[in-house]
Amino acid sequence: MVEIVVPKVPGDDGADIHRSARWIVTGICERGETRDRLEGIEVGHGARIEIPAGSVLLVLDKRPTGYKDRRFSTPYMAYDATLTLLLVEETGLRDEPLWTRRFASEKGAFGSSGAGQIIKHLAAHPPAADLHVREVEPGPGRPNWAAGPCRWCGDQVARGAGRAVGHGEEAKVEHPPGLCRRPAQPVTGEVCARCKVACVQGSAEWAQVRDPETGQRWEARHRGQCAHWPSPEEDARRTEELRLQREAEQKREAKKRADREQRAAKRGAAVEEERRAAREVRERVERLGVKASVDVATPFDKGLDPHTRMRLVERRLTLGDDSIAMVFDVEAYGGDRPTVGYEGDGVDEPDDRGGRYYRRSDARDEYQRHKWTPLPYTQPARRRFEPAPCPLDPSVKHCDHCGTTVTLGGWMVASLGLACDVDCYDAMSNEHGAHARRYHSHA
Repeated sequence: MVEIVVPKVPGDDGADIHRSARWIVTGICERGETRDRLEGIEVGHGARIEIPAGSVLLVLDKRPTGYKDRRFSTPYMAYDATLTLLLVEETGLRDEPLWTRRFASEKGAFGSSGAGQIIKHLAAHPPAADLHVREVEPGPGRPNWAAGPCRWCGDQVARGAGRAVGHGEEAKVEHPPGLCRRPAQPVTGEVCARCKVACVQGSAEWAQVRDPETGQRWEARHRGQCAHWPSPEEDARRTEELRLQREAEQKREAKKRADREQRAAKRGAAVEEERRAAREVRERVERLGVKASVDVATPFDKGLDPHTRMRLVERRLTLGDDSIAMVFDVEAYGGDRPTVGYEGDGVDEPDDRGGRYYRRSDARDEYQRHKWTPLPYTQPARRRFEPAPCPLDPSVKHCDHCGTTVTLGGWMVASLGLACDVDCYDAMSNEHGAHARRYHSHA
């Protein structure tokens, strides 16, 4: 058997898809007219089929040639007919046709000349005794002009939604491949028709097999390559492995969650213990008082503005009972601002920013709360000169607007004179910014 693709009806040169046809021809009758004389199996154009090598494929293409007049009726469309004989070899269709000819009509194509050529080439290439044509993939076929029941599944096919099979009164309608009503039973568990392995869930689908002799049947087929899908035993083994992996992952996640909760509980207990110790230190300081204070370290120091800085200082206090306590002071200093202390340290005025803290974390939070804040920009005050008379000496540099001979920032050159500052420069221009004329009468 050789797999070939039946030539399609050429649509670019006006061939009529409904009147053209293809046959695997086996003989020709002595009686009859036109295509009714042919003996063989009709195949669809563009279909992929399997046939024995040495078969002869007859291609009929009909093209409209124009309207012809009738004596007592309306004109009708006339069609010519082109017959082509193709030989099926072991490698497929031969490139060069056995014979081809264009006739004025289909009746003339199957006359003595055309029939003689068919008989001649069938004698040179006799057909197989048990000729069987298997359709691997159906072609586009001919659109159905009339609605009717599908010859395979029985469902109604709307006009133009299916394909027409056969000609004349024997013409039937069928759904395009894949649109017939599928079996209701699931495909899971069915044996694949190609690899003979049971199909697992989601790996296969129903495929329709259409045979003109035995009718249609539905068979299970794997999607894509069969080797890519596992057998039920392999699928069960993979499912069990996946279940064990998920259980192990759940155990690991549960252990991580328990460890996080345990660490959080330890951190909470440590914070509570630290707060309790800080409350005890504060009570001792307030109850016993401070005899002496020594700076131990200054881990943080930053600027708050161009004139003020802030620092975090660790201090060791000597209390009234000569016991030692560690505190953390956040204080601002710098510029004209005196470095202030806290009540009990011998300083009367407390600081309005920062404070004393008995936990390092509280002091660090207070220190980080204050950010750098630049001083607001103020426009510098510029000295203005009142209008002055033009100097008698024209060689002396002077403002062409106000007449002054003094400038703080340097002379500004306008198009028609000098300006002592920006205001005079702007005053010497018109509303468009152009220095078109002098405003100073003596310039």
